[in-house]
Amino acid sequence: MAVTRAQVAAHAGVSPAVVSYVVNGGPRPVSARTRLRVEAAIAELDYRPNRIAAALRAATTHSIGLLTPSPTNPFFAELSATLMREFSARGKSLSVAVTDEDSDLELLHLRSFLDRQVDGVILTSAGSVAAMEELGPHSVPVLVVDRVGTMEVPAFSRLHVENTHGARLATEHLQQHGHEIIGCIAGPPTETLVAERIQGWRQQQDGRDDDFDSLVEHGDFSAAGGHAAAHALLGPGSRRRASGGPAPTALFVTSDVQAFGVLLACQELDLRVPQDVAIVSFDGTELARFANPPLTSVRQPIEEIARVATEVLLARIADPALEPAHQTFKGTLVIGRSCGCDDRGEAPADGSAGRA
Repeated sequence: MAVTRAQVAAHAGVSPAVVSYVVNGGPRPVSARTRLRVEAAIAELDYRPNRIAAALRAATTHSIGLLTPSPTNPFFAELSATLMREFSARGKSLSVAVTDEDSDLELLHLRSFLDRQVDGVILTSAGSVAAMEELGPHSVPVLVVDRVGTMEVPAFSRLHVENTHGARLATEHLQQHGHEIIGCIAGPPTETLVAERIQGWRQQQDGRDDDFDSLVEHGDFSAAGGHAAAHALLGPGSRRRASGGPAPTALFVTSDVQAFGVLLACQELDLRVPQDVAIVSFDGTELARFANPPLTSVRQPIEEIARVATEVLLARIADPALEPAHQTFKGTLVIGRSCGCDDRGEAPADGSAGRA
């Protein structure tokens, strides 16, 4: 049976309140002699204070709940780790729950977070936003990061990268290599950010008289999803080939994790990267440097996003009357070799592109 504060008090010859002052560092002072007596009783009886109960009495648990779609997607792995460091530095713990894009799991984990009275919740997918709204009114501050793009969630703070800008940046880089027929391996068509990234890809090619629909294939945000979509776009049974249009010599891929699958598909189709098909992806994760060849990718500023996320959420926890905050970030192009750049990050001098 667990030792109680009253037992420690009796053993030390003091009141339970004095034990509380020693354990919690106040609010009233305790003499050095009495403190030593209480600390000796705590050690002898192996007393372990109930921190959770103390937190609930203080109306704060110093904990944050984070819903993440996938631990195998390197973007979400990096984001979760960076958020954990930021909150830990401020004395807060981060509880991470994986949803696998399953609506039942999203509801289950959110109810668990609310039952445990977390101080705030971070959501990273449109599905989890819908699940949070389904649970109805609640007092806990909510922050939405990444997957929702510009979708409206008035009650929640929102941080996201400028998807259209990043997609244009990626497509422009492929154009600078001389590519004219640039395909797109996109995420699920129901995702807001996917529509935004496709929009940027198309806008950058505005003026081209082409069948853009036959240049886009959708897949899950996974290596398997990218692999299947690449086969559908580049393989012998592709809609592009059926339409009679020329095959793409370059691809914009809407996530690094999909690009890993695209690289394998190209190998299976005997297409060399970047000689036959150049690739630029989106996310700029650390793992992208270790692909073969290393990916050129639009990097989301994960460190800045995590820092701002922490500041925004903690501010709303401290003052629930604060209005939800909305902020966007711009990605930057990180040069690898999947686009055709050399080790110095330079394109061929003649701008040559396409299958050799």
